Amino acid sequence: MKRNLLIAITVIISLSLFGIGSLAYFFIANEAPMIKGDVIHHIHYKKGLSLDIYKPTQEIHKASPVVVFFHGGAWILGSKGTININRINGAINQLREKGYSIISVNYTLANKDHPPFPHCIVDAFDAIKWIEDHAEEFHFDINNVGLIGESAGAHIALMTAYANAEDFHPAAKSIIKIQYVVDIYGPSHLHSLYLAKRPDSLQSIVEKMPKKLKNRLEHQLFGFNPEEDSLQALRFSRKYSPITYVNTQVPPTLIIHGQLDKIVPLSQSQMLHEKLMSLKIANEMHIINQMHHAFNGATKEQKIEIQSWIVDFIEKHYHL
Repeated sequence: MKRNLLIAITVIISLSLFGIGSLAYFFIANEAPMIKGDVIHHIHYKKGLSLDIYKPTQEIHKASPVVVFFHGGAWILGSKGTININRINGAINQLREKGYSIISVNYTLANKDHPPFPHCIVDAFDAIKWIEDHAEEFHFDINNVGLIGESAGAHIALMTAYANAEDFHPAAKSIIKIQYVVDIYGPSHLHSLYLAKRPDSLQSIVEKMPKKLKNRLEHQLFGFNPEEDSLQALRFSRKYSPITYVNTQVPPTLIIHGQLDKIVPLSQSQMLHEKLMSLKIANEMHIINQMHHAFNGATKEQKIEIQSWIVDFIEKHYHL
């Protein structure tokens, strides 16, 4: 009996050590930012929500420029920690070497009690205000703050960069002016995203779900059933679409999108790009041929190119 218990304990310890070792190797092999330099985890910027600060690995500036990262996950899942396992690790590490502080933010996700909107956008403005309030403590340069996000996080980044804080959260007023925004396959026009007449569109995917799950997902995302109230759905889509807020004062924008994206169609970025161009807003758009959402299957060369686009764009808009 004791021998069997000893064997079981040995097996459990061995498996645990193997799991820890595999996880450590994964982070090292993927150059996770968390294994480089100083990282301050789980700083509460408001009740129930926190952020992580990835400090510069090279001291280039007296006060470090700041890049704020918003994770993806369809406004339903995800975490600030995914900055360590996503598609832009190379850019994050390069920016830290160039003296930038990277701040990864948790925000309100959809749950059974409330939809993510407007909470996730309010959270983003609160995070910006927190950066302003703690600039002296952490040596942040509030004249050089930019935003980057992927998928749903890109949507939040665009909304924060384009809309006025007063439109969503009067108390979150900040003197920080966003210098640029990096949009990685983010939704810009929610109504067309939901109604896209494609077999793989968001609406089509939702339609295929069991009715109970479908109703729960729609309620969690919207707070109402968009099929039962098309007028409210239209107002909702307009209010929470970044393209609604594009004007001549919005910051320079970098857009990166996969040609074959089935989750957020390329047309979402093309519409935004066209609107920015029509108003002569500084922007760049890079379409990656034969590439899907999350850049799955990207070659080593493509990954390097993506990092270069991001770093070069951010460096170009550093404000002296």
